[in-house]
Amino acid sequence: MKATTIPIVIAVAAMACSGGGNPARGDPISTSGTAVVVRSIAFDDIAPTGLALKQCWNAMGMDGRERVYVGATSRRSDGREDFAVFRYDPASGERRFLGSFIDASQAAGNLEPGEEIPKGHTHMLEIDGKMYMGSQGFHDFKGSIDALPQYRGAHLYAYDPAREKLEDVSRSLPGGVVIAHEGLVALAFMPWNHLLAGLAHPSSDIILFDYGQDKVRQVVPGIPWKLGNPLSREIVVTKKGKIYTYRGTEDPAQRNETHDIWAFDLKTNAMTRTPYAATGGFWDGQTWTRDGETIYVSTVNGELYKLDVESEIFTHLGHFLPKQDYEAGVRVDYLYGIALSGDEKRIYGIPRSTPSRGSRLYSYEIATGDVTSVGELETAIYTGSNMRDSHGNIYFARFGEGESWEGDVRLVVLHPSPPDDTNKTSRAPR
Repeated sequence: MKATTIPIVIAVAAMACSGGGNPARGDPISTSGTAVVVRSIAFDDIAPTGLALKQCWNAMGMDGRERVYVGATSRRSDGREDFAVFRYDPASGERRFLGSFIDASQAAGNLEPGEEIPKGHTHMLEIDGKMYMGSQGFHDFKGSIDALPQYRGAHLYAYDPAREKLEDVSRSLPGGVVIAHEGLVALAFMPWNHLLAGLAHPSSDIILFDYGQDKVRQVVPGIPWKLGNPLSREIVVTKKGKIYTYRGTEDPAQRNETHDIWAFDLKTNAMTRTPYAATGGFWDGQTWTRDGETIYVSTVNGELYKLDVESEIFTHLGHFLPKQDYEAGVRVDYLYGIALSGDEKRIYGIPRSTPSRGSRLYSYEIATGDVTSVGELETAIYTGSNMRDSHGNIYFARFGEGESWEGDVRLVVLHPSPPDDTNKTSRAPR
């Protein structure tokens, strides 16, 4: 890898609704030969009174009309934590509040007294015109799991644009939850098998949900839990019917630990340890080619891997920083999401590093392995969900300001240069 910095122009606008330029319609806020166009969309002003938006952990999705869905861990006026869902239409600039998890479960008669649902940590997936997402009734368990029995379990939700309604799909399941006393930290679409694959936190059990019949088909025992070995925030599925899972760490001080990659085979119904291992913390980002033949996975501490779906081989591609920075001792502490460019030549991510380089968009050139600094952004926490549209825009969520890890939740639209190919949207591998 070689270190390069592309000269850039960055324009930042906090868009209340449809005013100003629209990069998704070819009317960017600012342009130059080597520009990153930035649009920052806030939702606080359209959230219900008393609902304070705090964080967004990879909870994003895109429908067939390229409308972007994003959710935020929030706090209600009564003190309970909830999860709010919004939609942004790049074509019109329209922003909409779609509902909250607590309100949807309450309307379905599927909420226990005092129940909180702070986390929607999963990707939002479009299936048969609806946007599916999972919940978690607690924050992370990286230590002891003794307190798990006090939590009810994971709900599954679907937003139906035709009916303009956020529904609790799990209301008809036994106990009203997808899995008792745990959460859904990741969700993947397996159209070839007509399944949703969920990753249960903290057990790492795999939940196979038949979305056509609204029922759990199978719960597959996952990688055995042990203290200090939290599960990943990604579950990797392939068209060969394989589901890959991984446990790692999160603390940057443990970045050099190595752990095994496991796979569940739908054809054989067997969960096995693969010949491959990974390092650099647990998985917290993935992106894939349109043909579904190659999947790229990133770790929370900045390592990048490639899965060749046909050969089932994992390859370590290196650290998500320019070689010059890496050799100078800079390391990625947190990388929460990556996105493939429309021409499938580059992978983008926004890591936080030590020593601090602020918040900066980086590009990994797949052909050469070069990591390039594309441009500096407002210092914040950025999370992603492999979001790109047919106009070359990529989407991340951001929250916090400076060193804060809470508040100012926004959707960020980036348009890196050179321009990506058009008409190449990424949602789920098919």
